[in-house]
Amino acid sequence: MSTNQTTRRGNSGLPISGVFIFSMLLLFIGERLLVGAGMPRLALGVLAGLGLLGALGARLWRRSRAPEGARPVEGLIMLCYLGGLAAVVVYLVQSELIMDHLRPMLESNKTVSHVQGALTALWPVVWLCSMLPLLFAEISYAPMDLERTVERKRVARSAQSGLILAATVCMAFLVNFMASEYDKKVDLSYFKTTRPSESSQKMIKNLSAETKAVLFFPGANEVQEQVESYFQELRGLSPKFSVEIKDHAMEPVLAKEYSVSDNGVVVLVQGKKNQQIQIGAKMDRAKGKLKKLDGEFQSAFLKLSKAGKVAYLTVGHEERSGQNRDEQPGTSIRLLRDALAKLNYQIKDLGIAEGLANEVPGDATLVMIIGPRKPLMDSEEKALVNYIKKGGKVFLLLDPEPGLDMAGLLGPMGLKYTPELLAHERLHIRATFTPADRHFLLTNRFSSHPSVSTLSQNASRLSMVLVGAGRLDEIPATDKGKPNVQFTVHGMPDTWADVDGDHAFTAGKEKRGVYELGAVSTVTPPGAKKGDDKAQGRLLVLADSDVATDQVLRQVMGAGAYVMDGIKWLSGDEEIMGETSSEEDVRMVHTRKEDQVWFYLTIFAVPALVLAGGLAFTLRRRRRS
Repeated sequence: MSTNQTTRRGNSGLPISGVFIFSMLLLFIGERLLVGAGMPRLALGVLAGLGLLGALGARLWRRSRAPEGARPVEGLIMLCYLGGLAAVVVYLVQSELIMDHLRPMLESNKTVSHVQGALTALWPVVWLCSMLPLLFAEISYAPMDLERTVERKRVARSAQSGLILAATVCMAFLVNFMASEYDKKVDLSYFKTTRPSESSQKMIKNLSAETKAVLFFPGANEVQEQVESYFQELRGLSPKFSVEIKDHAMEPVLAKEYSVSDNGVVVLVQGKKNQQIQIGAKMDRAKGKLKKLDGEFQSAFLKLSKAGKVAYLTVGHEERSGQNRDEQPGTSIRLLRDALAKLNYQIKDLGIAEGLANEVPGDATLVMIIGPRKPLMDSEEKALVNYIKKGGKVFLLLDPEPGLDMAGLLGPMGLKYTPELLAHERLHIRATFTPADRHFLLTNRFSSHPSVSTLSQNASRLSMVLVGAGRLDEIPATDKGKPNVQFTVHGMPDTWADVDGDHAFTAGKEKRGVYELGAVSTVTPPGAKKGDDKAQGRLLVLADSDVATDQVLRQVMGAGAYVMDGIKWLSGDEEIMGETSSEEDVRMVHTRKEDQVWFYLTIFAVPALVLAGGLAFTLRRRRRS
């Protein structure tokens, strides 16, 4: 047999399948595009039916005349034909003409709709899963010499490839259909609105004046539901606290009175004063605010109910400030300044130019000395001591700087500071993975003093990290006053003072023990009423200033609790002490060196491990074989 004869015999099946598919196309045009045209639609339907029957008959005749080796392939193609016809039958059944006759047999119109919908989705799937394998099989089958060799496996694999492609297309359409019909938005990020903290509850329980919260939100609002649950929980704590819900559009006069320009705002009202909490009426915008709603409420409430206070931060001795120290990220005290602002403090500088060498300004609620590197002048320390004796409050954070012992301030208050680095071999934070890490002390040992109430109540889960600390000792007061000294933060057992700075304990030269890290000292001013603790002069001192830096406040919850409770105790706000609830994610901060380590691990170490695993697996297989 010649090559041309072989090719003609092999290709004789393609025209038949072409007629079969073209007939289906005519049927689709008549049913979908010529819906309103009676005769053309009928003519196309009759022509399509004749084409389908003719192609089916021709295929049966071809199968009967095919050699023995080609009959399995012809049977496979015939199966695809039957699948196509089945799709046509399913299409006809789901049409309104047939479904109208089936309605009396089914239970309800809803059932009819479900059946019709299922058949409508089924017929394209059956058709595609029949026609694509048919085309793939015919193209593979066409060049074969039917008299000599028919590669049945090759044709079967081609048909299988067509079926896989058809199933993939059907799956894509199915996913797209489900996405359009069931349009659901799933947020996998963690979200939870804060509940009133213990300190917020104390604020409401101790209310002395009528206060109300006016919630401006539109009706049926999901943000309103979250905010309302928070304030309704507070409302049950005091008869003097009430909650109202208003719509900005429906209450324009009230909104104008409180200077509210839109919904999504909570207004705290006390007499003629009011404070706003901006939240937002849409969840996408409000989510971040809701996570820290408790802190926003406390800030607004304190501004509303407490008189403005002034915090003086000393300057002129290389103290920590709003700028990073030595260009080290996270060493500024911006977060502390923000926290003071939320507690209704006005922040001012205090140095020689502001009169510190003579006396502390009379409007000072609090004086803060944070991490000085240079000693204060004798006149400055004397002015601070006089300020404390008159009922002033001083917040002092020190670092073990050589020659910086603050004796002129601490001595009259019954305290002594030794600027020697403390260290611990086991209980420390690993930062550089060198012996120098032994100076990064870790402790959860606190007294029961109010200035560390949150830490002492939660010592099992809250701790403090001191990034290089000196030590405190009690001494007889060098002045006539009788200060009351209490140590509030204790070091862990087996801590030692690293006198020689070699990061290692030297027996006989250095001594292990429990060293004091934090203390408070109080004095009663002349003429103060007995039992009036808020009139006391108060000093709070910690032998490390890193506790107030941005990096430590972000990463160590105990540091924030210490600083906030300390400020509240100094200013006499013991009734609002406690943690502020927050569901905000804690930002992880890495040093540049840590970022480099993670970079090289991901770029080189992980691929190296994968290659090593593959090499080990290959060698193991070779040994077995």
